[in-house]
Amino acid sequence: MTQPTLSHQIAQLEEQIGTPLFDRPGKGKGIRLTRSGAVLQKYCMRAVQELESGHLALAELKGLSRGELRIGVIQSFSRTLLAPILGTFVSQHRNIRVEVSELTGLSIEEGPHSGDLDLGIAFAPASLEGTEVEPLLEERLLLVVGPSSALFQRKSVRLSELESQALVLLESGFSTRRLIDTYFGSIDIRPNVMCTTNSIEIMLGLVAHADVVTIVPECALPRNLDGRKAIQLIEPAPVRTSAILWPRNSFRSAAAPRFAEMVRARFLLENPAS
Repeated sequence: MTQPTLSHQIAQLEEQIGTPLFDRPGKGKGIRLTRSGAVLQKYCMRAVQELESGHLALAELKGLSRGELRIGVIQSFSRTLLAPILGTFVSQHRNIRVEVSELTGLSIEEGPHSGDLDLGIAFAPASLEGTEVEPLLEERLLLVVGPSSALFQRKSVRLSELESQALVLLESGFSTRRLIDTYFGSIDIRPNVMCTTNSIEIMLGLVAHADVVTIVPECALPRNLDGRKAIQLIEPAPVRTSAILWPRNSFRSAAAPRFAEMVRARFLLENPAS
């Protein structure tokens, strides 16, 4: 489309709506949405997403497989449970291109809401109305210490006792870190966080080589702790709820529910008591 044609169509749209949609400061100064344009853009994005969902729905009626499945996963899920599920899925559905991204919980929550993800694996609850939450599993957050730690022989540790400990934790952008901070806040504790990182491997490595402790989701722990020890936290006992995050009120192709079915089965296999 040429620039004059585009400008003409925008002018027609503004005339039809009855309000300017773009600010035009002057030649060479760019262009930006007005307040009215920004409001309308949100509805236009929803309309485009609905049209795309309609095309997918028609394809399903014709017996066609979806060509792409976009998934967002948290770090702990990608480390422990993703590989066998993904391996089975791509083996059974070779005509579906799968795009998997390891993201923070907040980014995963925004993905289905914005249409950038077909589904996500993160945590409940969700703060966005456009994201639907399907709880999967409630798991403990455990304290991990090294053999030189004064807490190494303990079977359980009160959360309040960690005020005197040097901690290495995930960065504040992670849902698990925000949950941990909420638990500390509930007992009016300010933890001594000596180091933050976006890697559970780094956290566990520091525990092995420095006088620090960490808090890690149970499912993210390796089977071999190499001399380190996982200890139950109490009073309160911190837990988090893993969940599948879906786009609310949007069409779901056959690929997304099929992958979710495999996720549910794997969680049940790993945690039969749940």
